[in-house]
Amino acid sequence: MPKRVKATEAPNVSAITTPEILGQLIKAKRTGMNLKLRDCAALCGVGVNTLSRLERGNPNTTLAATFSVLKGLGIQLTTEANSASEEWV
Repeated sequence: MPKRVKATEAPNVSAITTPEILGQLIKAKRTGMNLKLRDCAALCGVGVNTLSRLERGNPNTTLAATFSVLKGLGIQLTTEANSASEEWV
């Protein structure tokens, strides 16, 4: 029998502040969708090693690969200003 995917709990955070937190969120989404690492990597158009490094919070994963995974899993990054007067510099 094939191994089953064990769902991972997402971190309880209000902001993504480290590569590790982003990796935990990606892994939680993947396992919540019952996708094996290999299947998810194929779906997202990245290598298994790249997805694995991203899930482990490796800060050297390329931005292009990161966004491919986010898009493939249906994860959107958003911004929210702290106040109406906050300006982006």
